[in-house]
Amino acid sequence: MTNISTALETSLKSDSSEANIRKWVGYIIDHNIALHTLHAVLDAERTVSMRFTWLIGGLCEQAPEIVSPSVAYFYSKRHEVVFANYDRSLAKMFWLAGVPPEIEGEAIDDMFRWLLDANITVSTKTYSMSALHNLTAKYPELKNELKICVEDQLGKNTANFDKRLKKVLESL
Repeated sequence: MTNISTALETSLKSDSSEANIRKWVGYIIDHNIALHTLHAVLDAERTVSMRFTWLIGGLCEQAPEIVSPSVAYFYSKRHEVVFANYDRSLAKMFWLAGVPPEIEGEAIDDMFRWLLDANITVSTKTYSMSALHNLTAKYPELKNELKICVEDQLGKNTANFDKRLKKVLESL
């Protein structure tokens, strides 16, 4: 483990505040830290690894190009991560940082599954739908399947989610 990942792990363990997450996001961006040097933090204790994914989400929002090279790694850990809603973190990465070609098939299948699963959170569904919608530019043949899935979800979730569903339908 590198000095920076040790410091990050210690910081995330003691401070779960949004301010701390933002501080680390800024530090990583300002110092151009390669995310692969921090991968070990995902294997830390449950609380720390969960907070690390919050940080990754913040990085996706501000500097997706930093996260993009690590998306396949984070996806490869999906069966090992021990906290709930890791799928949400992955879907957000796919939406904002993209889906690497080497995992596209599996990731697309997972996102369609998450979109249709009644037990998945609305935020995971939203990020999945957004990522899939982005992928229709590269794979137009996904449009019909996405349209069917979006239509299936109408009225099954929140009113706000339904508005997003309708916007996606209009653009397909």
